[in-house]
Amino acid sequence: MMDSEILDMLEEIGRSSTARLSPAIRLSGDTAQSRRGKVLEAIRGTILPRRLEFTAADGAVLAIEVNSSRVTDVFRCASGAVPDFETEAREDLIERLAQLVSDISTAPGPLELVSLRPDTTLEADDVGITFSEVKAACAEIVLAEEPRMSIVPDQPTEPEPVQSDQPSVEIAKPDPSGIADRFYEGADRFALGRMLIGGATDEPDFDGICAPDQTAHPDQDLLTRFARDLTGWQADSSDTLSHPQLIVMRPSAGQGAGLAILSDGQKTAAAVHDARKLGAVVNLWKALKSAVE
Repeated sequence: MMDSEILDMLEEIGRSSTARLSPAIRLSGDTAQSRRGKVLEAIRGTILPRRLEFTAADGAVLAIEVNSSRVTDVFRCASGAVPDFETEAREDLIERLAQLVSDISTAPGPLELVSLRPDTTLEADDVGITFSEVKAACAEIVLAEEPRMSIVPDQPTEPEPVQSDQPSVEIAKPDPSGIADRFYEGADRFALGRMLIGGATDEPDFDGICAPDQTAHPDQDLLTRFARDLTGWQADSSDTLSHPQLIVMRPSAGQGAGLAILSDGQKTAAAVHDARKLGAVVNLWKALKSAVE
């Protein structure tokens, strides 16, 4: 290649280049099958610990943690509950991951990928689900060639209100009370320690490392100050927030013990858990929340 040709090529590159304003990488693929192949390639090509976020044109997101071509966690998905890597069977996780990869691939394109640093340091024994396992499970799922589309019908004209002599009937809203009790019970499968307080006549319940004579058992002074602070917070936010409410506190380094506190307006449940089991906390919260909506 002549020097003049090289200069012409560089000049053309300079004219056609545009600044990259977003860290997102667009994954090429006009069909769901090709987009799924790109997602699998991204998983296979990720060696160092990374958080991969795939976003479709309709806003659907699949956020996963990948290390050495293995999926070690799921943070966000477009359909269903987030898989719990701590409690679910490996076979179920493989099938669920394959379905999530297929779901994001059949969402409307283009598909964009952002690679981020993980929030926490991976444990040495966190082997995850291998690329080969996910790929094999994906091969069992047949994809439609056309992306999913939602057709929104024209809004019908609202009919004129009909006058009636019958008294109006008000539909009672679901009662959120009792969710704290159910959260306390449900946290038994992942919590290191549990606590349930509230009610004028109810004695506090403590379990695990929160039990009396254990390392995380709160003394009476701490409980009194916690109840006072919680009452003040509820009073300050009563105009803007409704019950139930969940507060999650994580260690700054991302490792160690976290604390999840749920208040339903009458009782308060708290669970001390390993920071890596935040997904189990969120899954329990979603299940309880949907029961009162």
